[in-house]
Amino acid sequence: MTTCPKDSERSGSNNRDLKAVMQSNGMDKCVRIKVSVNEGADSTVKEGKMPNTVSPNDSDASLNGVPVTPTKLPKPRNRLNYIEPLPPSTHYRLNPEQIDKCYAACIEHYERVMFTVKARSLHHELSDGFDVLRERGKGRYDMELPEFDTDEYSFLTDAKMAAWMPIIHKILGEDAILVHKGCFLSLPGSETQVYHQDGVHLNNKFQKPCHAVNVFIPLVDYDMTNGPTEFCLGSHYLGHENFVKDMVYTPCVTAGTPVIFDYRLGHRGLRNYSQNCRPVVYLTYSSVASGKEFRDSVNFSRKRYRKLGEFVEKPLSREERAKRRRFEE
Repeated sequence: MTTCPKDSERSGSNNRDLKAVMQSNGMDKCVRIKVSVNEGADSTVKEGKMPNTVSPNDSDASLNGVPVTPTKLPKPRNRLNYIEPLPPSTHYRLNPEQIDKCYAACIEHYERVMFTVKARSLHHELSDGFDVLRERGKGRYDMELPEFDTDEYSFLTDAKMAAWMPIIHKILGEDAILVHKGCFLSLPGSETQVYHQDGVHLNNKFQKPCHAVNVFIPLVDYDMTNGPTEFCLGSHYLGHENFVKDMVYTPCVTAGTPVIFDYRLGHRGLRNYSQNCRPVVYLTYSSVASGKEFRDSVNFSRKRYRKLGEFVEKPLSREERAKRRRFEE
């Protein structure tokens, strides 16, 4: 079993940036841009890389059979003069204490599940998944943490306390609700995911506004060695769902920075070349139409998975037993 480093063994940056990948209502909002209108002529995007953009040659691994299309998105009306990174933010993100709290909860949950699987000899059942943990590729786990339902983690789940809710309300409306939450864990050596969209279009005849968004919050600083999430910009448009190398963008944000994107946007987690685990808290929000919210019954149906039941408690270490004896004396 792979053991992840504890909080005290991690290194992080105090300089936290906000880079939210938001794609909604037919608009891409990945970086702030300054434009000038060039009427009467076809406008094209100037050549050059966006900050932290992965070029086609740097894109990791194969697409495992996913079709690659040379189709390009419609040309924008405005010509991009230059691209400017978003300014640092201190209020749309998790603070260091919250990051450490979530990190410890995610690692502890993984270790308790794996100890229970080993104690009950459930290794074969692990490939099918449990209600609290399922595989999303080699070395990748999607985990549901009961702790996230407690008041202790209301900074994630309470609409009045979560720092990113002003952005969510701008995209989905004031009645947007949280429909799912959990943590993705990428172990050292985990492989690149197959390119995918979390959800399909609700209408296949015309482009509808965004009905749901994901919020990914890495609990460690992202870099190209620990397997950040790679996005295919514009793939949330109807008819442009396939992977296009020229539209790849990988935001390497610092720990606690929310990455917000349309539920239909194509993406994949890259391979984790580092020696450390890469946990990411995720939250899925849905708009409410006619009093009914969108629910993903495919990705988040507990009926599909076996219930693991009560965790088997790990035995105390020699040091812990000695400490307990001294306390009892």
